Amino acid sequence: MELKLMKSPPVAPVLANPVNEQSVLQSLLVIALPIMVSNLLQSVLEVVDLYFVGRLGAEAIAGVSMSLVLIITLMTVVIGLNTATMAFIARAYGAREYDRVGGILVHSMIAGAFFALMLAGIGYFFANDIIVALGATPTVASFGGRYLSVFLLGIGSMIELWILSSAFQSVGNARTPMIVMVIVNIINIVLNPLLIFGAGPVPAFGVVGSALATVGSRSLGLILLIYVVLGGKTPLTFSRSNRFDPSFLVRLFRVAIPNSVQSGMRSLSFILLMSVVAIFGSSAVSAYGIAIRLEFIALMPGFAIATAAAVLVGQNIGACRLDRAESGVRYALLLYGGIMAVTACVYFFFAEGLIGFFDPSGVSTVIGAGYLHTITPFYLLNAVAIILSFAMNGAGATTYPMFATTVALILVQIPLAIILPGLLGAGIVGVWIAIVIAIIVQFGLLGYLYQRGSWKKVCL
Repeated sequence: MELKLMKSPPVAPVLANPVNEQSVLQSLLVIALPIMVSNLLQSVLEVVDLYFVGRLGAEAIAGVSMSLVLIITLMTVVIGLNTATMAFIARAYGAREYDRVGGILVHSMIAGAFFALMLAGIGYFFANDIIVALGATPTVASFGGRYLSVFLLGIGSMIELWILSSAFQSVGNARTPMIVMVIVNIINIVLNPLLIFGAGPVPAFGVVGSALATVGSRSLGLILLIYVVLGGKTPLTFSRSNRFDPSFLVRLFRVAIPNSVQSGMRSLSFILLMSVVAIFGSSAVSAYGIAIRLEFIALMPGFAIATAAAVLVGQNIGACRLDRAESGVRYALLLYGGIMAVTACVYFFFAEGLIGFFDPSGVSTVIGAGYLHTITPFYLLNAVAIILSFAMNGAGATTYPMFATTVALILVQIPLAIILPGLLGAGIVGVWIAIVIAIIVQFGLLGYLYQRGSWKKVCL
């Protein structure tokens, strides 16, 4: 199907790496390494943020942790939009249809602005009520509600920054968003303690300061990337000659919705798991919050490598080079598999120290360490699942990962998380066992769907 956007003169891809002019491994690394640097600094930011919020107490950690799970849930539609944008831009760029790239970007940013307004409204009116509905104590809900409302009111800058960064990556230019995100995250790290605890004329905002630091730094990043696009030295443009086309938005959402559902199922499982964990008390919520933050750090390199694999798959399907697409996935599996194996060993053997670092009170240590000891032996399977999922999403075959995620997390993980703690008499460890079983199921389903090969034939 042809994208019905009015054509503008082709733009020379000055900063991009043309498809097929590098080895597959080199192409993968050119895209993945800058993203990995950005993600590494993001991981440092997560550590710094959690460290300073942790100085406010276990209830503050629990409130912010609940808020972050809700933010991930509310962002599911945008995650799908971002995935679809990458698939369409990568294919258009791989096919050397440069005139379509700018039009796709403009339509995606319009859709992103709509969802930003929707999420801001939810944050303004319902933030505290949502936290309370999850079973939070009044103190935890107070921390979480204040953090969530400020975060969602400013989420528009994060959404548009995310879409723009992914668009750069889709045309092979991961270096520019990396530089911007390095600047953004350094500013965020500096602002965190300043706005949380205050200094001089700057008042102490508490947990709200953490949200303000994130929103403010991301707004600056968005301005910087827009400036680069307006400079005219990339294949990305905001050309007015690309008229608004509602029919393309329909096609964009046709690819986006299954990925949004997939992300929604993942986020819903987080919320339901958080509700189950909350039954075991604030210390359990705090421990789980710290553990999933550590897990997010472990996933950061994988997201970079998987994103690069998705871009290679999209570009090379557009260029009719399926052999290069499959080769890119194989290299991605080897790279992330090795990284995740090392990370799993570190987390397993230093679990108590890692949890204790973020909660000096020690109330979270036993439960958090138990989580890491149970889950980390299966990190390698999780790494494979992530790469295969991103690869099929990059081809536009978003329904396959959606199916695997729904089965594993909703039909397997949640029922078992409710049943196993009492059935096995293992308490909260039963919840961790449910997560392990879900990882195994998702790994098996995605492996089967990838090997079947139908994702290679999806037409955008």
